[in-house]
Amino acid sequence: MQCLPIWDRFAIPRYRRKPTQFACGGVVIPPHYYYLFEADSGIGNDRTPSSSPCARAQKFASVEVMNFLERAVKNRLIVSQRLVLFILLIASAWSQSFVAKPLNDLGTDKYKGFQGGLYEKGSNLVPADHDADGLALAAQVKPIRGKFVFLSIGMSNTAMEFVTLQPMAESDSQVNHSSMAIVNGARGAVTACAWTDAHASPREIGCGMPDFLPNQYDRICEELLKPAGFAEDQVEVIWLKNADPRPHVSLPSADAEAYNYERLLGQTVRSLRSRYPNLKLLFLSSRIYGGYASRPLNPEPYAYEYGFSVKWAIQAQVDQMRSGKIDPVAGDLDYKKGSAPWMVWGPYLWADGTSPRSDGLTWQASEFSPEDGTHPNAKGREKVANMLLEFFLSSPYATWFRK
Repeated sequence: MQCLPIWDRFAIPRYRRKPTQFACGGVVIPPHYYYLFEADSGIGNDRTPSSSPCARAQKFASVEVMNFLERAVKNRLIVSQRLVLFILLIASAWSQSFVAKPLNDLGTDKYKGFQGGLYEKGSNLVPADHDADGLALAAQVKPIRGKFVFLSIGMSNTAMEFVTLQPMAESDSQVNHSSMAIVNGARGAVTACAWTDAHASPREIGCGMPDFLPNQYDRICEELLKPAGFAEDQVEVIWLKNADPRPHVSLPSADAEAYNYERLLGQTVRSLRSRYPNLKLLFLSSRIYGGYASRPLNPEPYAYEYGFSVKWAIQAQVDQMRSGKIDPVAGDLDYKKGSAPWMVWGPYLWADGTSPRSDGLTWQASEFSPEDGTHPNAKGREKVANMLLEFFLSSPYATWFRK
């Protein structure tokens, strides 16, 4: 018997064979790989026997497969070419097999028991009481010492998309160029955890990031605001889009990444308000489509389920302002007492791949980087930037953006 010299749990006893093939996500799995996905194989964190080896293959591919391949390549482990090809095929097929209805089209229908719509009761309209407060705060956005800052916060996708927006806004005659400064504070590889503390470094709060990475608000202050002649008290509006890398638990689990990200959002929102004392408005977007991902950075269903995180965080603020009760996941989001800025959806960016949303939005594989299928390429970045520009030129909460 010859086994692959990687880990014992990945050793494939080639002499054990099933008489027939089986298929997962349209990929036919050779019979001599059948036992790789049987319940006693030990693959994955969940060792509960599955009624179907296909089900285990799908779970494995959606979470651990690409992580394993990354480690194998990094550590130069010996991997069978056939196994690598097979695993990549399964991972790709399973990621792209995810199907869901965008939140703005889901309405009162449900996804795994959770109601759709961007806001409460399956609606895409901002609740009336929240709307009134938002309009009042939007009218208060005024220059401080001649300028106010519109800042972006988030990860690599955010940085790519916002830097594409900047020249579009600068060349658009409808945009306020006299008193608004647009600053791209987002940065590649700086994901959700790094923004949750107003003063500590990511390493100090257990984010698992390099020691040299500073507190991100300090970085923005020292590298972006000060050199341009601005200060933190001039930041009045923020667009935030972020994610948590390599998630592995989906809804409806009580430990789902959607809940974790909602918690991280709450912590981030309070840190933003702590650093930027005049911050009034926070526009939130969730991820673009993740079904083309070839690496485990943030594939489906997590890219989609982050939409629920944003929806729930905003609703937590709405509910707290009505009742005074603090949400146990999102935490204190009271904008009248200065705990947080007023929160609302920015553009909702997710669409189910090539299936058109009600407004026609789709995501094609040609709009993503061929390296990971996760980051938008130039075409994808331009699409998001256009959505941002259109949103801020038309939103009733963005009068400050327009001339």
